[in-house]
Amino acid sequence: MPNTNPQLLLSVQNALSLLKLFTVKTPEKRLTELAHELGLGKSTTSRLLSTLLNEGFVFQDPVTHKYRLGQRIVSLYHVMVTSYVDLTEAARPLIERLARETSEALRVAVLEENEVSYIFQIDSSRKEDIAAYVGGRNPLHCTSSGKMLLAFQDESAVNKLLNRPLTAYTSKTITDPSKLKDQLQQIRKQDYCVNNGEFIENLVSISSPIRDSTGQVISALTLIAPLQRMDETQIASCTHKVVKTAKEISRQFGYLK
Repeated sequence: MPNTNPQLLLSVQNALSLLKLFTVKTPEKRLTELAHELGLGKSTTSRLLSTLLNEGFVFQDPVTHKYRLGQRIVSLYHVMVTSYVDLTEAARPLIERLARETSEALRVAVLEENEVSYIFQIDSSRKEDIAAYVGGRNPLHCTSSGKMLLAFQDESAVNKLLNRPLTAYTSKTITDPSKLKDQLQQIRKQDYCVNNGEFIENLVSISSPIRDSTGQVISALTLIAPLQRMDETQIASCTHKVVKTAKEISRQFGYLK
């Protein structure tokens, strides 16, 4: 996509786009792969890699000559996680209480670019393997925490996401932008989101917003449980508890409404 914003530096934008090409599935890539995926020439891509290599953001294997993310990324990740310490530590006692009341898995999530990122977790006492963990990322449009965070973004941010193809992860995933917009509006009104099998089959998640003193939504508190033990009565009960806990955490950050 061409750079139409005069405030953006194209070289920086290209370098950041390059870093985002490394994924869990493809942690290592060759110069030719990166150049092709970026849509840039090999010489330009090579200069980007040389700069990133010099700054420690990428590492080149001396044997295979493949590139992967460097140690500097880990350092920045540590800074990011540390910045969330106040939030997670303030929330911990209340989330631990909610875990005892429900015996279900709980997560705190924040918005990271176009995904939801998990910064705190308490696993279910039943020890199921729930597909959300600290440092992990999931889509916005089909997870309860993602929808909750998206619902309180400005219209341009919502439109930017909805203008892209929305992946259907299950038969229940909403991929119609107009339907998703209607749902986001409803989420804003009710202050919670219940997601039933839209991202992972037979998994229910319930989210409610955590706000700072200005009322801005800074994260989402989410409960995750298998559908087999979440009938309508249980969903309603857990929703009430999640909303109550999220409001109590928000009050600790000065949100008094």
